[in-house]
Amino acid sequence: MIGCPGPDRPPVPGIDDPAITTYGRLLEVTRRLETAFARTITDCAGLPGPRFELLLRLGRTPGEQLTMSALAEQLGVTSGGATRLVDKVAADGLVVRRPCVTDRRVHHVALTDAGRAVLGEVLDAHRADLARELTARLTPDERQRLDQLLDQLRDQPA
Repeated sequence: MIGCPGPDRPPVPGIDDPAITTYGRLLEVTRRLETAFARTITDCAGLPGPRFELLLRLGRTPGEQLTMSALAEQLGVTSGGATRLVDKVAADGLVVRRPCVTDRRVHHVALTDAGRAVLGEVLDAHRADLARELTARLTPDERQRLDQLLDQLRDQPA
């Protein structure tokens, strides 16, 4: 029978592994930041976080367009997930799909003028959130080190 463990039960073996604790902290911080930022993005533009992330990724890319596969990889979603997300944002008129001129199997997703305008509206508020919740809590050296560590973790092959 499953019940509340008594005070005399030993902890599950391995539960105190430092890697589990570190990963848990990373998740907690990420979730807290996502929640804080989502509120602002929704208030400013009525966009759910993933739609804003799509616009942000396109806006940061030279030419403001990405292939569907590159977009899926950057967003950390499947190709089907990227397709569904792009469909929703395209229906709002914020992005368009363009066929690749050199490979008809490939499609690019690009910002529309409306998408650029929405992204511009949200960026000032998003930067204020970032300053308050992230950059103001770290020294410039700590931010640089955090960026280095995150790049190191991100750039490892799966």
